[in-house]
Amino acid sequence: MKLRASITSITGYVPGRQPAGEGWIKLNTNESPAVSPRVLAAIRDAVDEGVRLYPDPLCTHLRERLAARHGVDPRQVIVGNGSDDVLNLLVRVTAGPGDRLVAATPSYSLYPVLAAIQGCEMVAIPLGGDFSLPVRQLAAARGAATFVASPNNPAGTHYGEDELRWLAERTNCLVIDEAYVEFADADRMALVHEFDNVCVTRSFSKAFGLAGLRIGYAVGPTELIDALYTVKDSYNVSRLAQAAGVAALDDLAWAEAHWAAIRQRREAFAAALRGQLGLHVYPSQANFVLVDTAPWDAAALQAALEARRILVRRFTDDARIANALRISIGSQAEVQAVTDALRAEVAALGHVDPSAARSRA
Repeated sequence: MKLRASITSITGYVPGRQPAGEGWIKLNTNESPAVSPRVLAAIRDAVDEGVRLYPDPLCTHLRERLAARHGVDPRQVIVGNGSDDVLNLLVRVTAGPGDRLVAATPSYSLYPVLAAIQGCEMVAIPLGGDFSLPVRQLAAARGAATFVASPNNPAGTHYGEDELRWLAERTNCLVIDEAYVEFADADRMALVHEFDNVCVTRSFSKAFGLAGLRIGYAVGPTELIDALYTVKDSYNVSRLAQAAGVAALDDLAWAEAHWAAIRQRREAFAAALRGQLGLHVYPSQANFVLVDTAPWDAAALQAALEARRILVRRFTDDARIANALRISIGSQAEVQAVTDALRAEVAALGHVDPSAARSRA
């Protein structure tokens, strides 16, 4: 069998580990620790004889609800099989062989995979030392599309509206990936109203606890959204997912309280790691924190946590974060469990004065 050489040479996206069996604390894939009971009821109610029929290919009801939430025309919204589906569609309609896609690094590792599949060049611009956005370099790269994850993954850094506006004025198509924005202090959706070359993508996975149903969406100019509909799969969002998405928007009070609780636990967890263990925790506006474990070895700590059936994520492609762990903010019990486990493992590896560790971070 002959396959495309450009495909066989690609290393695909590697998702976080999904363990088999019970008793694991999964803090490696930024999943929500809870889902609205109202949403679960809506999913149960949607399981009827209607599942024998195809879903609405336009996600009409959910699309209208999202448009109302963001103050746009429904024609400016597309719903996908997770935000990854939408990102894939965006790459397909903006770039081809000979074109460039541009993104900062470290960032979401799916971007270069999508570029390689499409046969275009991926230009990765290093973030600043404090994960600041290199807007001038991003603009100078002149990409067919420029991707900015805000808050950034894996650092959790949230970028300002003014710097994104400056970038939008100088790029062909600016895609702002807001998969984690519900845990931040503000979003950048206003730029969609201001520019005809800005697209914002969102996810129901983290904010609404629907990772298992796969719902994401994009809001952008009608010309771009029309193009995305041209290339999308006919029935890319299931009936159950559409019902769950509508129910989630019907229960925003639950969601907003949930987001506030995650933010509170995030700050308390970061403070505990800094104060009790002297670890450097990068400022985050996402539902995770990135923790530089120096002077202790991150790989050793990750393995020790896994032995306790606690999963966290480590990224080795960028030297700046190779000795760091990204830890999702789970339930209060899960956060306490990982705090206690880290304290015990650090004690087993040897005591280091917290103030000295902080000075090195």
